[in-house]
Parts: sequence; C-alpha cells; structure tokens
Amino acid sequence: MILACRSFSVRHVAIGIAVSFALLFCAADTAAQASRVGATLEGIVRDTSGAVIPNSKVTLRNPLTNQSRTVTTDEQGFFRAEQLTVDTYEVRVEQTGFAPYRQAGVGVSLGQTVHLDIVLAPASASEQVTVNAQPSFVDPSQSSVVSSVDQEKIEELPVRSRNYLDFVLLAPGVSSSPIASGASGSTPLTGSGFTFGGLRSRSNNLSLDGLDNNDEYTGSSRTELSPEIVQEFQVVNNGLSAESGGASGGSINVITRSGTNTVHGDAFLFAQDGALNARDPFETESGKPSFRRFRTGFALGGPVIKDKTFYYSAVEQEHNSGQIGSDIDPSVASTINAFLATGAVPGLATRQITTAFSPITRAETEAAGKLDHQLTKNTALMLRYTFTNNKESGDAFNTNGLIDASARGSSFTSDSALSGSLTTVLGSEAVSDLRFQAATRHATLRTNEPFGPEIDIAGLVTFRRPYAGNSKRRENHYQASYTYSRTRGKRLWKVGGMVNRVRLRAEVPDGFEGVYLFGSLRDFFTRNPNQFRQGFGNSNVDFPVTSIGGFVQDHWSLTHQLTVDLGIRYDFERLPAGFNQDTNNVSPRIGLAWSPSPKWVFRAGYGVFFDRYVLANLARAIEKNGSYAFEQVADGNAAASFFAAVQGGPLVAPASGIAPSIYSPDPQMATSYSQQASAGAEYLLAKNLTARADYLFANGVKLPRTLNINLSPPIVLTLANAVSLGISNPTPQQIGREVFSPGRLNPQFSDIYQLQNSASSTYNGVSLTLNRRMSDELAFSASYTLSKTFDDASDFDEQPQSPFDLRAENAVSRQRQQQRFVFNALWELPIGDEEEKSGKSEENTGWLTQAFSHIEVAPILTLESGRPLNGLTGVDSNQSHAFPLSARPLGLGRNSLNTSAVATMDFRILKYFPFGGVKRLDVVAEFFNLFNSANVSQINPVFGSGLTPLPGFRQPIAGTGARQIQFSLDFEF
Repeated sequence: MILACRSFSVRHVAIGIAVSFALLFCAADTAAQASRVGATLEGIVRDTSGAVIPNSKVTLRNPLTNQSRTVTTDEQGFFRAEQLTVDTYEVRVEQTGFAPYRQAGVGVSLGQTVHLDIVLAPASASEQVTVNAQPSFVDPSQSSVVSSVDQEKIEELPVRSRNYLDFVLLAPGVSSSPIASGASGSTPLTGSGFTFGGLRSRSNNLSLDGLDNNDEYTGSSRTELSPEIVQEFQVVNNGLSAESGGASGGSINVITRSGTNTVHGDAFLFAQDGALNARDPFETESGKPSFRRFRTGFALGGPVIKDKTFYYSAVEQEHNSGQIGSDIDPSVASTINAFLATGAVPGLATRQITTAFSPITRAETEAAGKLDHQLTKNTALMLRYTFTNNKESGDAFNTNGLIDASARGSSFTSDSALSGSLTTVLGSEAVSDLRFQAATRHATLRTNEPFGPEIDIAGLVTFRRPYAGNSKRRENHYQASYTYSRTRGKRLWKVGGMVNRVRLRAEVPDGFEGVYLFGSLRDFFTRNPNQFRQGFGNSNVDFPVTSIGGFVQDHWSLTHQLTVDLGIRYDFERLPAGFNQDTNNVSPRIGLAWSPSPKWVFRAGYGVFFDRYVLANLARAIEKNGSYAFEQVADGNAAASFFAAVQGGPLVAPASGIAPSIYSPDPQMATSYSQQASAGAEYLLAKNLTARADYLFANGVKLPRTLNINLSPPIVLTLANAVSLGISNPTPQQIGREVFSPGRLNPQFSDIYQLQNSASSTYNGVSLTLNRRMSDELAFSASYTLSKTFDDASDFDEQPQSPFDLRAENAVSRQRQQQRFVFNALWELPIGDEEEKSGKSEENTGWLTQAFSHIEVAPILTLESGRPLNGLTGVDSNQSHAFPLSARPLGLGRNSLNTSAVATMDFRILKYFPFGGVKRLDVVAEFFNLFNSANVSQINPVFGSGLTPLPGFRQPIAGTGARQIQFSLDFEF
C-alpha cells in the first residue's frame, strides 16, 4: 500500500517497528540478507536418505589466499557464512561416520546468497566425495531488484572514459541524467550521472567498500578509481534492506580488489588520435577537430606475508589535448563581431565571438592502494588510500553549442581518502563489522573569461563570464559505521548505525559579475536588455552537516520457498542554524521472495527511502540571505540605464533604489523521500540463462524546488495596462500573458527565493531482462525498460512559470526516458579450442588458426528514446524574476519539447598472445558509436519573444559524439 503523506506513514511505521522487533525473537526459518560489501554462502547438510546432519564441520577456503572460515551445522543441518569476501571458494564438510565432502569452484558475488544442498555419503562408500557443479544462477532469497557488474565485464567491455561507473547504464531501469538545458542561470553542477525510478540524479548513493563516496555539494560521486582495482559493483534499483540509507533513488555498491598469495598485475597503454575519428555532424566548422589522448597505468597485487597480509595497488594517468567545436550561427557571430569592432560597448572585455575550434585539455591521475591483514584467525583489518587529481580545461561544463568559448569552463578537482574496516567473526553465528573513513575534496570551477558580465542573446549566443561556474570549495568527510549480524537457527538479523560529518568551506560568487539578458540581436545593438541582475557582498560559506542513521533488519522464511525481509531505519541530518531540523524520518521496508520451484522466483516489496540535502542548495540560502550577500534585479528601462552607464560592464557597487533579492529556507523545510513498490518474477530458462520481468513504482515526495514567494498575484497584460505593470514596450509573447507587477508583498525585498520541498514525482516502469552468465566463453545481458515519469520540478533550482499556478508545472519529467534497450556481451571466438584441448603447440597449428584464435569481442548496443526539454522565450517574459528562466512560449506546456531517439553501438575487439601461465599480451581496438549515428543530446529550447519561433528553435546544438577509435596494449602477469 502506498502511503499518501508523512503523518499517515508514521502510524504504519509504528506497526512495522513492533512487528520487526517481535520477529527478532521468533523461531523461524529465514533466507540470508544480501550485503553491501560481501556475500553469503549457506546450505543444508543431509545424508543419502534425506535426513539432516547436525554438528557437521563446514570449512570454506579461498584457494588464492588460503584464508578459511569454519562454521558448524545446527540441529536442522543448516549452516551460514555471512560477510564473505567476493571470490571463489572450496567447500569441505566433515562428520564422523561419513566420507569427507569437497566442492570446488563455488563463486560468490557481491550481495549474493549462494545456497548449497550437500549430501554426505557413508564412510564405507568412498574416501571422499568431490562435486564440481556450480550453484543455481537464481538467488531465491533476494527480494530487492539488483544487477551486478563483475570484474570480467569491467575489464573487457568497451568504455570511452575508463570510468567503470559508465557500466551502471547496463542495468535495467536505469537512465543517464538529462543534459543541462543551457538556459541562463542553470547550474553547471552535475549529479551522479544516473537516474533510478525517474528520481533525480542527485538522489543516489555510491558506496565504496561500504562507505559513502558522494560529493555532498553536487550530489555526484567523489573519488574516482582505476578500473584495475575495482572487484565488482552492484546496482540496486530498489533496495529493500534497511541497511541502505541516505538516498531516495538508487544505490551503487562498489568493492575493491585484494591481493592474493600470488603476485599478479598488469601494465597498459591507451592511445587515441583524432585523425581516425569521424566528424561531428553538428559542428559548424569545416574539417575535424584535433584530438590526442594517452593513458598509461599499472596494477600490482600480492602477499606481504603469505596467508596473512596482502596488498593491491593501481595507478593510471591520462593526458589529452584537442579541440571543441561550436554550433553558433556564423552569420550571428559575424554580425556581433562587426558591431563590437566599431568600439561599441567598451565595457565588454570579450570583443569577438569564436566559431572556430577552441582548445581543450585534460590531465588526470588516479591512484589507490589497499592492505588486507589477518590480525587473528577471526579478525581482519583492511586499510585503503585513494587519490584522484583531475584537471579539465575548456570543456568541463557550459559545453552547450550556443555558448561561446569565453563562457566555457574548466574544472580542477582533487580527492584523497583514507578508509578502513575491522571485521570480526564471532563463532559460527555472528559477524561484527566496523568501518571508518576520513576524506577531503577540493574542487574549483573557472570560466575562460574571468570578468563579467554574462551577455545572453536569447537562442543565439551566450558569451563572457556566465552567472555560475566560478567557485572553489573544500569538503571534509568523516564517517564511521558499525553493523552486527547474527544467525540464529536459520534466521539472520542485523542491527547497525552510521555517523557522517561533512564540513563545507566554499566561495561561490554566482552572479557577482552580473548578467544581461537580451531578447534579440536588435535589442543588443540598441543596448536594450530585458533584464539585469548582479550579486553583491560576501560569497564565502562555512558550515557543517552531520548525518546519523540506524537500522534493524530481520529476514524470515515462513517456509522453504517463502522469504520475508522486514526492516526499519531512522535517518537524521543536522543542518546549520536557520534551517528546520526534520526529525520525522522513519523508513519501513518489507520484501518478499517466493520460489515455488527451483526455476521460479517471484519478488515484491515496499519501502520508504529518505534522501540527503544537496549542500549547493543550502549554501544559496546561507550566502545570499540579505546579511552576507544579496542580488539586485532590474527590468526594462532600469536595466538599459545600467547597461548604458557602465558601457556593458558590471556595477561596481549596489544600485540605489533597488530592493535586494535574497534566498531563504522554508521554515517547514523537510527531508525529501521516496516511496517505492516493486514486483517481479525471474525464471531459470537453462542452467546459465535467466529471464526476468520487474515492475517499479516510485513516488518522490517533498522534493526540493525554488519559489519566489514575494510576488503579488499576476495580471493579464494588455496594451492598456502594460505601462502600469512596468512594461513600456511589450513583446508579442507578453500580450495576453499573466505577468507580475513591480509591487511586492514585502517591499523590503524585491524577490525572496524560498528553498522549498513542495515538488513531487511519479514513476511507473516495467523492465524485461535476459541474462546469461559466463559459460563456454560466452556471457550476455539484454534489457528493455518501458517507463513514464511525471514531476513538477526536476532539480533544486528549477522555478515555476508562476508560483500561483503550480498545477501547470505538472508534466513529464526531464528525467523521463520512455523506452530504453541495452545489450552487452563477452565472447571468445571458438577458434583453436580443439587444438588447445588436444595439446597441440602453436607451431603445429595452421596459420589461419593462429591468426584467428584467442580473439574476444565485446559489444554494447544502446537504443533509447529522446528526453523532454522545457521550451523558453529566452527572457523573463512574465517578470517573475525566476532564474534560471522559466517563462514558456504562449501555448507551450512545461517540458513539451523532445530530443530525438539515440542509437549507439560500442565495440571492442581483443586478440591476446599467451606467454605461459597467466602471462599474456592483449592487443585491443575499441570503437565508440561504431556506425557514426548522428545522435542529438541537446536542441535549442528558445522560441524567442515573437509570435513565430527563432530559426534555430528545436534545432540540434549538441550531439553525443561522432565515432571514435581507441587502441590499447595490456600486458598481464
């Protein structure tokens, strides 16, 4: 049942708490709960007659490290080993009167529960029973909707950026974040890059070895890792475990690799040259931009002390340089350049619009080292240090094709983090897990032109220093978490808590160099801006936030086929003074998994998921509160007088006679959350092949938006009342529109932009998935998602066209992607296999076999619908002072534009040369957008101020990229 409001849900939470705690002390069978950092292996030991065998000794040994875990079967013959490291194990079972049992090659994946049915033979029957069969591909105890990306996929699938998180998009029900609209005033701060259940990309949680790895200022991820040190990660579309918190969207749980008793590593080189790339069809320049990219690195792991202490490290560096194109109309640029060449508007430092290619560079270093040490037989210590330094110049943000090179941005980001864990196995029944981290992020954004103001000519060009994009900040993160899990009979329960303190020190001078908005070229040439705004005061903020969370999770199997997961979680985020402290954040979770036969699993669940606050949103209200800083906004004639007085430059001091505009938090501001309900079925088609269908409903509640609460009710503008409303020369887009008069409810301020939690979203989606695990050198996955998402605000800074008509904002969301299909595969061509099996040497095989043996191919095919976009007039046509702009053309609803569908094929082909043992040389070619599809990522959303649209309206201004080719060498040893 979906709960309609917070007060209603809390009554049901009370019941959930009582039920959960009661279940903790009930005797019942349960299935294991998935872990964010490990896996679970469980089973039942029986004799040949089917009778259970209690008190059997079960030993799980990792052959690569010789680490082992020993548990004992209970009176029902059941055993469970929880929080195992992800790897492959040898299982041994011993019991007096029975032959020893051995099963090798039992692999466990992150978050997976592997169940074994073990049959012991009488001691007289055999000296030892050896089994080599793999466990079932279906996890009958998993009630959440999850997808895993293992080490082989991370290493072998094509990826343009070497960012392993790009593979999150292989999961069903996940879409990429919508591209920023490029409207004046929109934030250059990107989110996580993914949207789950139609929820915002800032609402996801990325954990690294069980600890948060989020940029709390933007809602994106923090430390980047070399793919060489990533063991595996799990994409949780709908995670019903109460252990997960701090995100109303999805979760991505990443674990890193550890060393073994064998020294192992690799060294690699990636190279790319623009001469081999195709030309971008959306660029207006002739020819292709130059581009060169080199990325080198190595990874090394092994023992420090055999069987006890292990290390693993990975380092890689990238250097690239090239050019980026422009979609600015050459005739528009020529006209502006000719105007500026006359000496007009001398306050503008930028004297020429660039339509030629402009330079871009990137330099990145990723380094990580991990140490695992077995303190005692039952206690393990892990320490990990990670470092990232990334410098992107010229194309880090503001890359919209209509943005001049002067307004494009560079970013400089460095991360360092020290984290660790102390895990103790407490006999056969319990595991204690303590985790901790201290991390720092430095981030700086700079635009090519450091001096303002921004000049925005609606739908044609933006140049000079933009409103946002010149800032620097530092985040310090300190986190500790503890989880205690206990098996009691056949049931497992967990209890745990977390504390995470983040301190933000930032300088964010958004708008401090001013912005002029012009409705047309004619308005620019006649020096007649539609609006001017500029910030003044102290742009520094310094504040902490502290998050705490606690949970209780119980897993109860009513029968051998039915598993019920029940949990309750509490989250609280301590905000700076002046913000409401929302303490009513209790999350019930329930999940069901029913397996009527070994081939079928049916799943269902419901949960409430509370989000974190985006610190960039809070910082606006702390900085521009009227005491530290504020903005001034002028329309029409007043804006024109400023432009003339300073010759197109920024004001050197606040103007007299204009009330300040400020940001303030809603006194009742509350934590955003989502309610999610899911149902699905999975069927084992063959030993290594499953089919799955899942339905997800997600309701985003109390989502952040910005609202100007100081406006008087709007009035329909006519030629007769235009002057009284402060509009001396109304445009055709203003006649007949509701506009706001200069009068204010509180005359002390011009605008009061209130940070509210009054937005909402609704998602309905169905996903169909076909999975084949690796067998006979072939693995693949295909998924199709059909969904629809509605909301009334798609980001924290989005403002409505009219604060008095919020119902008009309810429309398809910018997060919506109606259809999405993705297919990926790993396949080693079956050429030369027979020769290898027969023991023939390469010298004795034919040249054709030698040429085409040891070849692996890996495609990723993506087909997806276009994305909604909000049409705009390009100026503040209704005088609401909304920024980013929100005035839509007459007759056009919110988000009623759409980009076209996207089709992309990425392809990787590899030939390896074996040198004995694990030594091999990989020679690789990768093709991105193999068929050079002209995929549009952005269209021009600006209609203009007239009754007919601008020529560029709805025309493509950016694409996803032309075909690129990359080569690499990788030597493994």
